[in-house]
This record gives sequence, C-alpha cells and structure tokens, in this order.
Amino acid sequence: MPNRKSLSKMEKQQEMKEPKGKEKEGSKIEKTIGRLNMPDVNNKEFLEQLRKMKAITPTQLAAQLNVRVSIAKRALEELREKKVVDLVSSSQNLKVYTMRAPEKGP
Repeated sequence: MPNRKSLSKMEKQQEMKEPKGKEKEGSKIEKTIGRLNMPDVNNKEFLEQLRKMKAITPTQLAAQLNVRVSIAKRALEELREKKVVDLVSSSQNLKVYTMRAPEKGP
C-alpha cells in the first residue's frame, strides 16, 4: 500500500484546508476596473470637463471618467452626432475630437 495516507493524516489535511475556505468566503474583494454605464452626455459637469481639454481621445476620456474605452468611444460618437464635438483627425487606431466653438447668435 504505497502512497496511501492514513485516516488521521487525511483528517488533519481537511482541518487545515477548512479555515482557508471560510476566510475566502467572508472576505470577498470586489474588482471595479471600469464602470459599464455610460456617462450622461447632457450633464453640464461632463461638458465642462470636455471644454477644459484641448484634444479629446477615447482613451483619455475613459481614464478621466473611469469607464471603459468602448463606452468612451460611444459617448464621443453620440456627442459628434449632437454636434457638440468635432472629429479633427481619424486613423485606424485613434480618433481625436475637439469641442465645437459656441455659436454666436445674431
């Protein structure tokens, strides 16, 4: 009977494993890398943050708002459709936006 453990050794191993399992259940660590909800593009604070930026890129916006890059891309496209920002330069990997100048009424 080589490589067989005795019952007492198996019991000791189970006792050693049990406290570790209980600690893991009680102390869960929540990871929040980026929010999944889209920022409100009509929010005045959000638009003020954009006005302070000379050039706006999706990665820069994602880092500032703590959202994923894909969500920042969608937000910028939505702002472009509403004619709040203009697309200045575009390549395969990068799009650069700027805030549109406020229109002066007559």
